[in-house]
This record gives sequence, C-alpha cells and structure tokens, in this order.
Amino acid sequence: MKLDTYSQSSPEVTENITNKVTTEQTPKEFFNSQKCDGKKGEEKSGVCPLRELLSRLGDKWSVLLILTLARMPKERARFSELKRSLPDISQRMLTATLRNLERDGLISREMFAEVPPRVEYQLTELGVSILNPMREIVNWIEGNWTTIITSREVFDQKHPKEESELQ
Repeated sequence: MKLDTYSQSSPEVTENITNKVTTEQTPKEFFNSQKCDGKKGEEKSGVCPLRELLSRLGDKWSVLLILTLARMPKERARFSELKRSLPDISQRMLTATLRNLERDGLISREMFAEVPPRVEYQLTELGVSILNPMREIVNWIEGNWTTIITSREVFDQKHPKEESELQ
C-alpha cells in the first residue's frame, strides 16, 4: 500500500520517510511536494503526521524534556530530577508531557517495585534519533540569534506598542 508522505500510516508502512529526500530536489521543491491532502475531519485525509508531530515537538516543554534527558547521567532520570531541571514546569504539565512523549515512543518509563515506588524515564532509540535534528536547530538558533534580536528591535522601533496592546 503506497501512502502520501503525510497521510496516516498503517502497520504495513515501515520505511523511514526522511530517507526519501533526494539531493536533486531543492528545499522548496521538497516541501512543496510534502502535503497533507484534504481538510481536517475529512475521512480521506486521516491524520497528518507532520502536523501532529510538530504540535508535539513544537510545544513548550517536549524538546526541553528530550534535551534534559539526553544530558542526564546514563540518559535516565526520575520525575523529581526532571522537575528540578525544569523549575518553570508545573507537575501537571511535566506529567502530561512525559506521558505524551512516552505515547509517541520517544521516551520509556520504567517502574521499580520499591517502597516508595521509583519511576525512571529515559530516551528510547527513537528519542535518541531525534537528537541530531535538534542539534541542527540549536546550531541554527545560536548562529542566527543576534540577527533575530536585531530584527525584533527594528520591528519594535517601527511598530511601537500602543497602550491597548500592553494590557
């Protein structure tokens, strides 16, 4: 069964879509060829993996949790260690984000039969495989951050905030 790159996949589809990128395509050609057909809610469109995974990886905490786990000794951490590493995250949001990352197969959760119970999280093979693309994004941010700050300052000078926007 051949499926559109961003259509809902089935168990029969096991090949890695990212390996299909050819050097003959320009980035614009590649991204123009990768579309989710149909509107949300239509049966024929199914789920758009690009949208779904970008919403997960683009949320406020998922990438930070993945990077935090990658920095931990043995790439494992208990809930409390993760909470200490990300002090701004609420306990509820940490729980929800860990659960979503586990559901997507990016992290695993291991419970130990101890008193009190001990739970550790670690990156799965899939979770480790996303570290290189994340590294590229971090490098891009580091290389372009001053340009972004300058652009923001120029924009803010051209478009001063009105009092109504500040409230």
